[in-house]
Amino acid sequence: MRLNRGLTTAIIGVAIAFTQAEIARPLTAQDVTNLAKDITVLISGPKLGSGVIIYRKGKTYSVLTNWHVVDESGTYTVQTRDQTQYQVQPTSITRVPEADLAILQFNSDKAHNVAIFGNSDATREGTNVYVSGAPEPLNGIESRTVLVPMGQIIGTNSQDKEGYTLIYSNTTYRGMSGGPVLDDNGRLIGIHGRGARSGGEKVGFNLGIPIKIFINSQAVNTLKFSIPISQPKDRPASANVPTIGRPSVINGSGGAAGSCPGRIC
Repeated sequence: MRLNRGLTTAIIGVAIAFTQAEIARPLTAQDVTNLAKDITVLISGPKLGSGVIIYRKGKTYSVLTNWHVVDESGTYTVQTRDQTQYQVQPTSITRVPEADLAILQFNSDKAHNVAIFGNSDATREGTNVYVSGAPEPLNGIESRTVLVPMGQIIGTNSQDKEGYTLIYSNTTYRGMSGGPVLDDNGRLIGIHGRGARSGGEKVGFNLGIPIKIFINSQAVNTLKFSIPISQPKDRPASANVPTIGRPSVINGSGGAAGSCPGRIC
């Protein structure tokens, strides 16, 4: 059977289009930084800290942070990238007892991006990671601004009872506790929350809680979360595409799910 030139060209064009669509473009540092700022929130109240938006159900958003950021009674607010502030009701704060983690919830009519979970077990020494958070005011940086310093995993700590087993070289400051630790593809692999110290002084190394601890926690079942997880073999999440509405593949019971949309640190 002979095909005319026009039809042949059209078929080749379609094949090229499909091939290009299947090629995953690696994220640049700028992509990851932009994505990190979309999902990072500022937490204010009796203490200052940071957090990451991990889940949306209807108009209710859930933020994962450190328990030590919100363990004092009082009124807390979260601020999203668009500078909108939302009050967090005391009854909307849930402790995750398996580690130094907590969940805050707020309501919004706006669409905010949600983190995609990665595989924290796949992190190795030498892996590039990004820590996102808003430090307390510093000399020269008078207002709280989300920073996303890049660093590397430099070791693991297997003896910490609060879950701090990731050790990395990123520069962090007070107020960044509770912020996300992201891999090169912008996937959430941990929660930052502690700076290593000697004699009360920071030594330049920092620690985070692997996201697997949260995924396996009772809180995921209690709150009936459908956690969106992207495995390393999957195409990286685009920093320019909203994550709201992406399919979730793991729920609190481990089955398939539908679409969803103190310490010095």
